[in-house]
Amino acid sequence: MAVFREEFDVIVVGAGVMGSSTAYQVSKRGHKVLLLEQFDFLHMRGSSHGESRTIRLAYPEEYYYPMVMESYKLWEEAESHIGYKVYFKAQQFDMGSSEDKRLREVIATCQKYSIPHEILDRQQVSDKFSGSFDIPDNWVGVCSSDGGVIKATKAVSMFQTLALQNGTILRDCMEVKDIRKDGVKGGVWVYASNGEKF
Repeated sequence: MAVFREEFDVIVVGAGVMGSSTAYQVSKRGHKVLLLEQFDFLHMRGSSHGESRTIRLAYPEEYYYPMVMESYKLWEEAESHIGYKVYFKAQQFDMGSSEDKRLREVIATCQKYSIPHEILDRQQVSDKFSGSFDIPDNWVGVCSSDGGVIKATKAVSMFQTLALQNGTILRDCMEVKDIRKDGVKGGVWVYASNGEKF
């Protein structure tokens, strides 16, 4: 078994958008980071690939609001460091039965945090979207201005590049098979399927 000679403060397993952004944030704070990915970087096998993912302020779970507000600042900061955009502001549109619990919770979140929004009946939805949507009579639409689109693959690439610029070591095709506590020195050992140990 090959033992990687360097020691790391943090080893991040998985280099999708969450893992890559974690590697960037931790390395930005001066920690020595290793980012491991079981497949090729920017592969299409997970949830962090493709053209776009939505982001919004109005979730049914109101505890997301402060996290999303903070994330908007962090997206802008990362974009300013890399020099291109991955987050594009757009309207968020939810629709469903006027009795739907989750949709009512979205509306409650908008009201609690003063998120600009409109509650639209069937005709108003049709008018607003030029007839593109024909919802049932007992449905409503909720339109809020504080949503957006994240360019998913581009965002992963951005975070990996920024992490690399901060000294992170990136290793792809490195499937983690085991993580064990080091009973002598403290910390952990991370074992990869190719026999390497970190």
